[in-house]
Amino acid sequence: MGELRALRGARAKGFTGSDILDVLGIEVDGVDIAAGVGEARVLQAVDELAQALIRIGEGQPAAQATIGPGPTELVLEARGHDLLLTLVTLAPPARVIASGLLVDGQKMRAATLHAARGLLLDLLAISPALSGARLARRLGAECAMLARGRHRPARPLPPRDAEPQTLLSHVHRKPEKLSIQLPPETMARLRSVAEIPFAPLAAHVGRGSVTLLRSGAPGLTWEGPVFLFLRNLLADAGRLIEAWESGEPALTLMFGTHELRWDLTADEVRAQGWKRPLKLPPLRLAKIAAGASELYADETLRHGSDELAADLRERARALLTHCTDLETGDLRRTPAAVAAPPPQEAREKRASLAHGRIRRLVYREIWRNPAAGAVRAVPIEQGRLMVESSEHLAALDLLTGEEIWRVPAAPGAVNRGSELFYAEHGDALVRLDALCGEVRWKRRLRGARQPARLWPLSAGVLRALPGEGLALVGDSGALEFRAKLPGGAPHDVLPVSGVLVVALSSGSLAGLDPADGRILWKRRFRARTLLACGARALAVSSETLSCIDPQTGKTDWEREVPPDAGDAAVHDGAVAVLAGGAVSTFSLGGGERRSRFELGWARHLLSDEDGALIAVGPGGAAMRLDGRKRWSIDGAGDASAAGVLRRGVLLLQRGPTELYDAADGLLVAQLPAARAAALGADLCCALLHEDAVSLHKLATHLSVV
Repeated sequence: MGELRALRGARAKGFTGSDILDVLGIEVDGVDIAAGVGEARVLQAVDELAQALIRIGEGQPAAQATIGPGPTELVLEARGHDLLLTLVTLAPPARVIASGLLVDGQKMRAATLHAARGLLLDLLAISPALSGARLARRLGAECAMLARGRHRPARPLPPRDAEPQTLLSHVHRKPEKLSIQLPPETMARLRSVAEIPFAPLAAHVGRGSVTLLRSGAPGLTWEGPVFLFLRNLLADAGRLIEAWESGEPALTLMFGTHELRWDLTADEVRAQGWKRPLKLPPLRLAKIAAGASELYADETLRHGSDELAADLRERARALLTHCTDLETGDLRRTPAAVAAPPPQEAREKRASLAHGRIRRLVYREIWRNPAAGAVRAVPIEQGRLMVESSEHLAALDLLTGEEIWRVPAAPGAVNRGSELFYAEHGDALVRLDALCGEVRWKRRLRGARQPARLWPLSAGVLRALPGEGLALVGDSGALEFRAKLPGGAPHDVLPVSGVLVVALSSGSLAGLDPADGRILWKRRFRARTLLACGARALAVSSETLSCIDPQTGKTDWEREVPPDAGDAAVHDGAVAVLAGGAVSTFSLGGGERRSRFELGWARHLLSDEDGALIAVGPGGAAMRLDGRKRWSIDGAGDASAAGVLRRGVLLLQRGPTELYDAADGLLVAQLPAARAAALGADLCCALLHEDAVSLHKLATHLSVV
């Protein structure tokens, strides 16, 4: 309640009630039909229910309200002065919670008016400033309309003569078929889809039957709303395909009330009532399920536009396309690729190079190879140097410079230990062993465009999908999710506390469930930088620094920063933000300001765990911002490289490539000029020249204790 009382001005006006959760009860004949729905956004649920009743009162034959998570939808259909209620959840598995409930329309309106008026009065008692909120004004107007009690009789749906319909899906010359029986009353609902724009689910709650037919075995039949069954069947078929691709030996899924037990090693399935296992490859079941869903969607869309049917058809076509890819070899089933070992644990962080003060590092150039067009070099542990160009990716032996392997690849490869993830120039994503060049798997993401930004996770890799959103491919090569996001591909992604925090291109910040990619929460915040801070996420926008709970999206604390905030870094219990020509530091605990440095030339911040915090700028300018001894280095030239900080050594490009002791700011080594440089874990230095790559190995060092 303290947060509600603190709302003022624009924040109060934009109040949506999305953070207020409570249990919404709908009691019919003494039974709460919404008892299993759980906590809902109660203000929004009552708002939607009031709108639905008003539409019924205006003469609409049916209306619909979202009253719970999932979403959970309440469908209201006019039956004279009464209302026919159907409660449906679309959360997997989609199902009807309650149906066929006839209630008095006037009593339903009175109960909703009482609930809406009580919630509004409670809200204004807590915070009178919310009287101007759009939600509060809308609830007030709805209460007034419901209180008038003048309602036009609902416009009945025009009678439609409908014959029963049979839809049959099968694969050519194969023994399996999926038969859908739609009785006349269900067909009449589908044909009325254009007449009920405010209740899209009303067209799909009619009952029917679905039967899996297989020669040599009795059919398996399910009865109920066909749309919900097909929606669940598509999701289950997708899980079956992923399990088959991932090399799992067995999987059980439900066909209505029937349990189907698959032996994925033999492509056989068992069911109760079948005398023996029958041959039914997962791809074939997925294709007939997708075909049946497409037939049902086409039958609905023949009579008018319908968002639910269009979505079902889109899912069915995506599954059919994926099955075709697998059958034609566009995708490689994981067990057919090189067997992938479990991901290696991250090695323990290496300590600083010396216990005392470093005074000299001695490097030797051990090899130099031609590398025309190279844009990036990354030393990888266990003796490999990855060299990336605009067209290829290659691995060189760190000791000899010998090329170990080369593959065609788009820029932007990422590594996790010795495992390498990269995108091909088409739409394929590849996992490769960096040591030997063996492909673990190759996964096509049909329609995925470049550029393909990647984020490695502990159990897979994320790929940005320009114009669409984000995809997660697991370590086995199975597609975990492919999610459409507002604005398309996200600007940045931060995995923290079991949630994917994403900076959306639309100017919002959101939390995604890593299991299926669904949006857990979303808030308006145009983040430029995302940082992990223990179990919290730090987000920096152009004028705000915010510490956020990744599970809920709520703000722990928030501070204003100067305009044009740029880079940020976490160091020694604080976060440093580069903004407005200065570096400001804030406590991680509560956001209290610690210090401020005027540095108009700074462009980037570098931090070393248990080491230094350094600001760097053009020409190799640098300044240490922490500790008792703060040093600075003037820029030389116009090089724009950000610098590298590793194990207490700072690499700057100032004409020649120079290395400094990060503790004292002393020059400890000087290497040839290069257009790009990288430091390995053992402080070997890879330099990219105009048409070559060279490796400089640390031979020895001199330090003073």
